[in-house]
Amino acid sequence: MKGRIWLVLGVAAGIAIAVGRLPYFAGAATTLSDTAQRIVRSGGISLTHAAAVRGTSQRVIGGFSALIGILVPGVTALLLIACARVTMRLRVLIALLFVILGVAGYHYLGSGDATGSLVLGLAAAAFALFATGPLVAAPLAALAGLIGAEFLPKLLSTKASVPRTTVIALHQALFATPGAPVWLQVVALVLAVLPFAIAARMVLR
Repeated sequence: MKGRIWLVLGVAAGIAIAVGRLPYFAGAATTLSDTAQRIVRSGGISLTHAAAVRGTSQRVIGGFSALIGILVPGVTALLLIACARVTMRLRVLIALLFVILGVAGYHYLGSGDATGSLVLGLAAAAFALFATGPLVAAPLAALAGLIGAEFLPKLLSTKASVPRTTVIALHQALFATPGAPVWLQVVALVLAVLPFAIAARMVLR
């Protein structure tokens, strides 16, 4: 629970930042999410041109690209949470290595120098144990929460945005006409929520 609390606090902070609309941080999350989707769409356009040469349907490639674009922000958040969890698990190993390094000094150095080395090793171990949560894991979790809070509501928005454009592209692929009906927005939202839900489970588990 001690490690998990930093993940929970980080996600809560990210959502609070998005809801509070802090000028820099919320904008950064939107930019990150939109950039990832634009990269997917650019890749989709390249695939469309390459597939056209081989006779593959443009609608199939467009639909696949739109689907990936919907999932990318959630997968990004999921990877951030996974990294945060890994750092929390590795901190014990890193701290232990620092202590072992400090103790090993007694085998190679004089007692005075070795004691200084041990103190430094213990200090580094303590820093690894107690600072990894607030300085590494929590910011990663906050960014994941920020992306979710910025991205998901826009799938149901009527305002112009990259998420809405992705829904329109999906409708184009399915029905050969542009559009963003409510039912398709809801479907896109359900799909987009899946990786976020897995990330949330990782935070609480």
